[in-house]
Amino acid sequence: MIFGVKWYLWLVLLLAVVLLIFTWHKAMEASRKRRERLKKEAAIWKRDYDLRQNFSVLTEAKIKETDDSELLHGVAMNIQVALENAPDMNTLFNGLANEKKYIYALEYFDEDCKISLSNFFRNNGTPLVPVVPEALCAVGFESYVDFFKKLHPMFDEESDVSIDLSLIGKIDEEFASVFDSDALCRACSQYIKNNKEIFLS
Repeated sequence: MIFGVKWYLWLVLLLAVVLLIFTWHKAMEASRKRRERLKKEAAIWKRDYDLRQNFSVLTEAKIKETDDSELLHGVAMNIQVALENAPDMNTLFNGLANEKKYIYALEYFDEDCKISLSNFFRNNGTPLVPVVPEALCAVGFESYVDFFKKLHPMFDEESDVSIDLSLIGKIDEEFASVFDSDALCRACSQYIKNNKEIFLS
């Protein structure tokens, strides 16, 4: 007995304290992760809101003053707003000038490929995906098309090619080693400037 209490009761108390500390630590960790996730989501929502406000009307001055690293995102948002207001987004998209299709498709390509090339295929389908090879060539990134062609059949509903996870992983890794989001955004910015008359509101 210790202080008039049987030893095993002290052991139970010690285990309870250890369990309480462990539970508290896990709860704090979960809370921290949740705060970080909400902070990231809030940043994404704010960025989308800012893009909508700044690029609701696309002028020559707006194209000229926007940083090359941001112009793709702004112009794509301008197109997105128009698509959202259409009764049928796919019909409107198919009727867009090729230049607009390319920029809109490359916005999604760029964002998803920051995670992985396969992530782009998992998140998108027709009519967006088929436009990407031509879009990449239009902005001078033909080298990405080979990677695109290797993965696309595995995600194409009309294809008989089976999904090969090990091959997808290998291609994702190879693509990640050459993918340059900043360079792609800047090439898209130059493409927009070269074809600005098509993009102006």
